[in-house]
Amino acid sequence: MNSVNFLRNIVITDYKVENLIPHLRNDFWDNFFINFTKLGDWYTILSLFIIVSGLLYLCKKRNLIPSFFLVVLGTGIMTVIIKLLVCRTRPGSDIALYVEKLPSFPSAHAALIFVFLGFLIYCFWRFDINLKYKIVLSIVFGTIILLIGFSRIYIGVHYLSDVIGGYLVGLMWVLIAMYISRKSFSIRK
Repeated sequence: MNSVNFLRNIVITDYKVENLIPHLRNDFWDNFFINFTKLGDWYTILSLFIIVSGLLYLCKKRNLIPSFFLVVLGTGIMTVIIKLLVCRTRPGSDIALYVEKLPSFPSAHAALIFVFLGFLIYCFWRFDINLKYKIVLSIVFGTIILLIGFSRIYIGVHYLSDVIGGYLVGLMWVLIAMYISRKSFSIRK
């Protein structure tokens, strides 16, 4: 399959999902997803970052803070740069439950929540805590990541490919953070 057909298939899928969303809407889910999506806002992530960094410091896991900072900052900067380079328009205003200002691709909410919670999942698996807690936290955080992505599509401010693109940006930065924190951890041993 050549790249033109691949891109065409992505756009077709985006529009199919966009056209499905209005049929799923009702007042309860509208209010739920409008409020839930705020977990991925930059100011929520920044606030949570400060709290989690304080907890890492108090738990003597200070070596994780620099890589945590790098991935959150790097993800935010990278998504804005890609948005400005790609300059993809958002779904139509007739579908959006509220207005966003920056271009659509990639979803910064999806990228930021992925990198934030994805890095925490990685940290939990490095900590000496009960396996059940690791599994439960991974499932809860993974569910939040997926629901934030879905919320962006549901409220009509992103296409499916925007969310997937955001997840891929987040994944890249989580992998970078894992590499850095492993190097930092092995140097400090």
